[in-house]
Amino acid sequence: MRYNTLLFAGFVGLVAAQRHAVRNIKAEQKMMVPRTENDLDVDELVIIKEKEVPASECKYKSGDGSIVITLYNGKLLDGKIIDNSWDVNDPHQFQIGPPLVIEGLQLAVKDMCVGEVRRVTIPSRLGHGSKPHGGGLIPPNSAIEYHVTLIGMKPPMYPNPEYFEWEKSQKQAAASATESVESASGSTEATETPAAEESQATEPEQVHVKDEL
Repeated sequence: MRYNTLLFAGFVGLVAAQRHAVRNIKAEQKMMVPRTENDLDVDELVIIKEKEVPASECKYKSGDGSIVITLYNGKLLDGKIIDNSWDVNDPHQFQIGPPLVIEGLQLAVKDMCVGEVRRVTIPSRLGHGSKPHGGGLIPPNSAIEYHVTLIGMKPPMYPNPEYFEWEKSQKQAAASATESVESASGSTEATETPAAEESQATEPEQVHVKDEL
């Protein structure tokens, strides 16, 4: 009987040791494999300019208070489509500032030229946060990726310094070209005048002789 008790105690101790070892292994694995709280979220706002507009074609940019007219497609990080206004050509207009649109999308279209295209990834903290949205279409703590283009804008609009630098350089170039043409024209007139005077000086004087009858 005593032998059986010792055998049972040893068995229980062995099982406990194995469980402890398994827990330690899992703990080590958890530390070794980095893991996010939600695989559908990101930490920071990411803005990638896919198509930029030349300074010569962008006199004004969007900013606080601007009313922007956009086309965009939106999806979650797992590829789930949540909006396709660009695909169906259904423009979305909103004002930058009032909280009628998520903060991340407002930041994404600031300082933007008409015709510019951006791809942005918006973390949930700048999106819909920890609450589901759209009847569950967007789960809690989910980042959203937008492919967005600015197709129109209404005041207030903000002057683009690069445009006015370009405009200034164009005016300076035009003024320099005009000066060069005027200078070349003046030089041509200066070289032609002495030649004309010399022609007059060397021309033989005509003497009219009256015939006598």
